[in-house]
Amino acid sequence: MRLKGKTAIVTGAARGIGKATALRFAQEGAKVVIDDLNAERGEAAAAEARQDGGEAAFFQADVTSGEQVGALFDFALERYGQLDILVNNAVCGTEQVLAHEWEIQSEVILRGVYRCSMAAVEAMQDSGGSIVNIASVNGIFGLQGLHIYSAMKGGVVAFTRSLAVEQGKHGIRVNAICPGTVQTEIWKPMLERNPAIWDEIVRFYPLGRLGEPDDIANCALFLASDESSFATGAAFVIDGGLTAGNAEFPV
Repeated sequence: MRLKGKTAIVTGAARGIGKATALRFAQEGAKVVIDDLNAERGEAAAAEARQDGGEAAFFQADVTSGEQVGALFDFALERYGQLDILVNNAVCGTEQVLAHEWEIQSEVILRGVYRCSMAAVEAMQDSGGSIVNIASVNGIFGLQGLHIYSAMKGGVVAFTRSLAVEQGKHGIRVNAICPGTVQTEIWKPMLERNPAIWDEIVRFYPLGRLGEPDDIANCALFLASDESSFATGAAFVIDGGLTAGNAEFPV
């Protein structure tokens, strides 16, 4: 098992990428603390991990609250005695993103990553560890209509690099994952408005398919494990070739 003996916190882990990552970590031997605002979904995700033989617990914390973030990390340390991995995955809902609510996105996407990362750094000072920030391809190239979301995710990438440089001396590795379009429940409102949206998007992907949560979870597993011991300060693009070039561009 690639994470045996390690403890991880995954934020926003009741569904989608976060849930897939938490379940994957548990399968690989990690003790996982699942954080989410939705207690029902979060408890269900933790129960699913335990059904498969893993060790997982749910803790409800809002990453926009410093007090609640502190309580989340205290819970993980008191329950499992250590912290080795943090995955910053919490994000605003799609409707909030499309509404361009700057303050909400800043608090969740950017400041939330900062709050949780600082708490993780404190917990990892003596033992080292791995912080994995879920950013986005929006943070490294432009997409129409999502400029605020892109700014926040670009900030996550920049923060990742700076924190990696700062914390390398403590054996703390910090990396980001930049996913392309991943088919998760967060897209449900847009699918209801436009059932053909997947077909409209997929033509821009050289691999001819969109991402699945497990595609991102597999990369997070690599970055959380000792297999990536020389990787830090990097932004791993997992996007089916989207940012490599547009297969639909006329020659």
